[in-house]
Amino acid sequence: MHADELDFSQYKGKSYEVVKREFLNSGWQLVPNQEGETSISEQYPEVTCGLGSMAICSVGFTSKQNSVAFIVVKSQSELIISGEY
Repeated sequence: MHADELDFSQYKGKSYEVVKREFLNSGWQLVPNQEGETSISEQYPEVTCGLGSMAICSVGFTSKQNSVAFIVVKSQSELIISGEY
């Protein structure tokens, strides 16, 4: 499967927990945090947030040929995928 065949927009609005499980079960791996990044929660240390008023929270996945980063937002007590970049 080539990157241009992957439609990551299908994950928009989905629970991060569901998407994470789907990716890991498909052989993808989480991209390790960079030094100095702040995690969104202890439950999801891989989801990191930037600083400042326009900061976003994101998480990356990588496979042998592809990688993707999702923007993650908190909705009540759940994390939701709001897009990719």
